[in-house]
Amino acid sequence: MSATLSLPPFRPAWHYWRGLLQPGWSPYGNTARLLRRTPAAVDSETLWLKPFRRLRDWQPGQHLTLGFELDGRRFQRSFTLVSLPGERELAITVRRVAGGRFAEWLARARDGERLAISEPWGGLRFALPQASQRLLMAAGSGITAAMAQIRAAAARGQLAGLALAYWVRERAEACFLEELQALQARFPDFRFRLFLTGDAPQSAHEAAGRLEAGLLPALPASPEGAEVLACGPAGFVARVEALLRGAAARIATESFTPPLLRLPEAPEANVTLHLRRSGRTLSIPAGTPLLAALEAAGLTPPHGCRQGLCGRCACAKAEGVHLDLRDDSLHPEASTALKLCISAARSDLVIDL
Repeated sequence: MSATLSLPPFRPAWHYWRGLLQPGWSPYGNTARLLRRTPAAVDSETLWLKPFRRLRDWQPGQHLTLGFELDGRRFQRSFTLVSLPGERELAITVRRVAGGRFAEWLARARDGERLAISEPWGGLRFALPQASQRLLMAAGSGITAAMAQIRAAAARGQLAGLALAYWVRERAEACFLEELQALQARFPDFRFRLFLTGDAPQSAHEAAGRLEAGLLPALPASPEGAEVLACGPAGFVARVEALLRGAAARIATESFTPPLLRLPEAPEANVTLHLRRSGRTLSIPAGTPLLAALEAAGLTPPHGCRQGLCGRCACAKAEGVHLDLRDDSLHPEASTALKLCISAARSDLVIDL
């Protein structure tokens, strides 16, 4: 009588040794090494990254999701690429948010640290011919999406007909000021104006005031018939759409403000969450966002913005009722794109994880 000896697969050991021989290699996806950090504003900095593997072709203004570890837990955050396709190094400009997980990681990080990175995704681009009037409107961190477009246009020598209106509270919070002023001097047809809501204007390219109807004449270019790309907090983007709808030829927007999630005021009863692919069954609070509940159970499902925008956490739902935490709407139907970050269980659920 003979017996067959079952050995564990050799692949995990191979992964270990290859990781030692090729720092940065990972069987789970691409990684990037932090090369250096440069100041961008009083509360922002630009991170320069070198990817282990070359990224696929991408377009200016697309996003990159970074994965990092903090106190033994894995997190993901998404940022707009401000470098251009074809450059050897990747660049993102990030704002240090007090209490933020990524800000905490940055405070500890040193040059040479590695992060997991996604392929570029999403992003907004101008759709009309390059000769058209194009107006970029950015507030706060929304300047990164605008800057990606401006740098791409400058690289082509096509800044004519392009204008930027940029809102910050204080001048010290504005990113890329020296570069924007240099581009304005180099390309006289490029128009730029910085709007300050907390400081007094001190130069010709500055103005004061929040975005409202009375401020439209102060924009660096008329929105009439223009293609407008607006990026910033949800309230700012909503004002752009309300003020310029009907005047602009097209308005494309991108908002980075998390949606208002209507969380329950008191703990709710637990429900059963069955993960069909892994075969696991969890007991989770009915009113908790599914992504948070999964992370509390020690799982790390893919995710990005945590705002219901990027779709990286979307998965299929086979059975059960879920609640959209943005508007309290109930969804008993099966779904192929349940967004874990903005959904909660309202009954036992079966999802494809």
